[in-house]
Amino acid sequence: MRALIFVFATLAATTVHADWFGSDCQEFAERSAVQPAAGVTRVVIIGRAGFLHIEGRNDVGEIRATGRACAPIEHLLVGIRLSATRSGSTVTVEAMVPKQDGGLFESSPKLDFTVTLPAGIEIDVADTSGELIISNVGNARVTDTSGSIDIRNVTGNLAVRDTSGSIDIADVSGNVHIPSDSSGSIQIMRVRGSVTIDDDGSGSVDVSDVGGDFTLRSKGSGSVDYRRIAGRVSIPRHRR
Repeated sequence: MRALIFVFATLAATTVHADWFGSDCQEFAERSAVQPAAGVTRVVIIGRAGFLHIEGRNDVGEIRATGRACAPIEHLLVGIRLSATRSGSTVTVEAMVPKQDGGLFESSPKLDFTVTLPAGIEIDVADTSGELIISNVGNARVTDTSGSIDIRNVTGNLAVRDTSGSIDIADVSGNVHIPSDSSGSIQIMRVRGSVTIDDDGSGSVDVSDVGGDFTLRSKGSGSVDYRRIAGRVSIPRHRR
């Protein structure tokens, strides 16, 4: 009997704990924004709290963002928006999420959204937190604060600057450059050009099937593995 009471008490405490730290939003709303793609050569995408998925497709003639806003209370939900604006040949897609520190009894507002755009178009991405997935784009520059990053099928060069979270990169026709990564694993495979990592703080680095050079200039903790590098390999002496 005491064992059963202990189990029920533990489950109750777990439920209360989850509620205290705001694991669930209470209010939801769909959000969207769109711009014609004719004449557009570059898309800037600014994401904030929530996941961000970017997909290049051959069958689209517009840049479209669709997502779901989430907030603990309704008046915060009103301020969560998606915008798509154009200046010359550049379209900017931005998530508008009001700043709100999640208290003990509520979660912070967020906006999960997906951007579809013509395949192979150049992109610049700035994201703060949440999962980031990118596929089928042209030259790409990515700055991310936290959350996992998965990038596939880049026609051109790719640059990624990250603070924390794993980075997975595959199938890049140009060069890959990671100026800085504070923590989290890095896996890079099938790059036709060269791979350069300027500064990696911690986490494993695994690089394979590179048509050019592999350069790792600075490495903190974590393993370094590389295979099938066609060009020159340059890594810190203590990592050889």
